[in-house]
Amino acid sequence: MRGVVVGLWMVMASGAAAQTPAARIVEAEGALVIEYGPLRFPARASHQELPQPPTLVLTLPTDGWMRGYAVELVDAQGRVLPRVLLHHMNVIAPDKRDLFGQVMLRVGAAGAETGAVSLPRVLGFRGRKGDSLVVTLMFHNPTDSAYDGVTLRARVPFTRASSAIGALTVYPMSVAIGPKDKPNVFDLPPGRSEHHWEGSPAVAGRVLGLSGHLHRYGVLLRLEDRTAGKVLWEARPARDSSGEVQAMPVTRWLATMGKPIRPDHVYRLTAVYENPTGRTIPEGGMGVMGGILMLSRGARWPAVDRMHPDYQSDMRAIFGTSSHSGH
Repeated sequence: MRGVVVGLWMVMASGAAAQTPAARIVEAEGALVIEYGPLRFPARASHQELPQPPTLVLTLPTDGWMRGYAVELVDAQGRVLPRVLLHHMNVIAPDKRDLFGQVMLRVGAAGAETGAVSLPRVLGFRGRKGDSLVVTLMFHNPTDSAYDGVTLRARVPFTRASSAIGALTVYPMSVAIGPKDKPNVFDLPPGRSEHHWEGSPAVAGRVLGLSGHLHRYGVLLRLEDRTAGKVLWEARPARDSSGEVQAMPVTRWLATMGKPIRPDHVYRLTAVYENPTGRTIPEGGMGVMGGILMLSRGARWPAVDRMHPDYQSDMRAIFGTSSHSGH
């Protein structure tokens, strides 16, 4: 692949001395490309049984706008492998805060069911040379086939700041349901259950698009404006006969310039599950919403407070420590 390697981190995978997985970010053909590998996945291996990657820190090579992402896994011959090998991938900007709280800004997320996310050429999330991107990954292999020499590749369409035509800046937004110490997961009781998050944005804006993520047995994600008493969005996943989520719909409001949200309103995200097993599944539930926000006229994105207890807790959850420089 053409391009300049900006960062390279070598990590030995426990129990696999022949492998030395590496993470890198390169700029090539109008995109930033994040790669991690090679990896080995034995057949029928859960995420607890596989050596998982450490938290990765990459550095942006240039100024510009990120306009989406597409994730795939390929073998040593470049053949595309089943997406089910990816449990999840998160890309985080530690130098910026979230819309709804003082935690690190989640830039993008992908699971096995996540399709390509693409913004129009005129929209993008602004990054500057030297900015950090934190990447967390989790893999598993629920298939009957073993795979070796696997590389994860995430392609991020990118418009350079030096381009003749730039882009309007938009911001990623995300919400995860769960207890404060584990905001991404919750126990899943038997039968039908509903799980909630509530909060208010720090600034006003218009939501241009939304999608989400549910675990097995998830049947619905719903976003409500509790102050106005309105349902803003609902998404029902495509599922197979075993209850596994195969795809989540993506809703866009670009033509109408989005759905307004306000700091003086309270919003609720609800994840609905139907667990047929007759038992509680520990940490079996997840309800995550992700989208794109355009700020209202005159609004500015809130500054990050690295000493805020929620930011420090987030750092510990991602890095295992509260004293990470971000580079």
